[in-house]
Amino acid sequence: MNTIQPLSMTRPLLLDNQHTTLNETLHHLLAHHAGRALDICTTRLTPEGWALVREGLQQVGNLRLLLHPAALATSDDEPLEDTYVTHTHKPSSNEYSKCAYEEPAHIEALIAFLQQNHVEVRLAAEHTHLHARCFLFYADQDSARIAPQTAIIGSSDITRAGLLTNAELNVVHRAHLTHEDIALKRLRGLLEREEHTLLLQCSQEQRLLAARLPTLLLLDHLTTWFAHHWEHATDGKHRLITRLQAHKVQYYGAPLRQHDQPGEAPEEAQPPHGKDGTAPLSGTPREETWAEHDYTQHQ
Repeated sequence: MNTIQPLSMTRPLLLDNQHTTLNETLHHLLAHHAGRALDICTTRLTPEGWALVREGLQQVGNLRLLLHPAALATSDDEPLEDTYVTHTHKPSSNEYSKCAYEEPAHIEALIAFLQQNHVEVRLAAEHTHLHARCFLFYADQDSARIAPQTAIIGSSDITRAGLLTNAELNVVHRAHLTHEDIALKRLRGLLEREEHTLLLQCSQEQRLLAARLPTLLLLDHLTTWFAHHWEHATDGKHRLITRLQAHKVQYYGAPLRQHDQPGEAPEEAQPPHGKDGTAPLSGTPREETWAEHDYTQHQ
């Protein structure tokens, strides 16, 4: 079994995007996860959300992405207010233009990422009505996935708002704890006097082992859950890439360059311009998003 050393820096276990963002925690975990396996389940994905964690995801080993059949969305489906507004900031016209300018580049980069051989994509079986979100980090450097080490379970989808600004609730479960994580001073008030006395009689290593067991049991259940849904899901990489390509052509009027090799760097995207030289906002409001339309056509 592959193992890693626990991170020396104690990280928050509760991510609400108010005190600690999911984006910040993912950046920290991915920075220490190069070459290792990762499973992601989400019900919604936007190119802008993916772009926030793009650098870290580019470094992982085998990646399995489990999606709801209608998960793929774009900034047309997510109001720009959700993309750029924080509690103290209102978007300017330049920021609206920036969103319209950047999305084609994000789509290009996402397609190039998905075309890599180590990235797998499956669509959950429609009858399951998948509504789960989780990130499962493994110590394995291959696809064996026998050493889960960290899990994040919660409400955030892979969107800019879900990772940064929405009032979300995500919980981090870490199998590899440090002595600082379970220091007795941190446990005061959490245990009955008798339990606290028993802990004092244990060595630090014994306390560390006891603290790991609940998370190890949870990780075992989570990996089994993911494997079950992955087994019953259908391959969705081609469909996902096709919809991304169609979306860019439809809304930005620019054909995508065909990538001959997996992982090839995307061509620099050029934004469309109106007569006044400004980048227009993408699309007009629709009763149904293109992702939802594609989903209903497959019913």
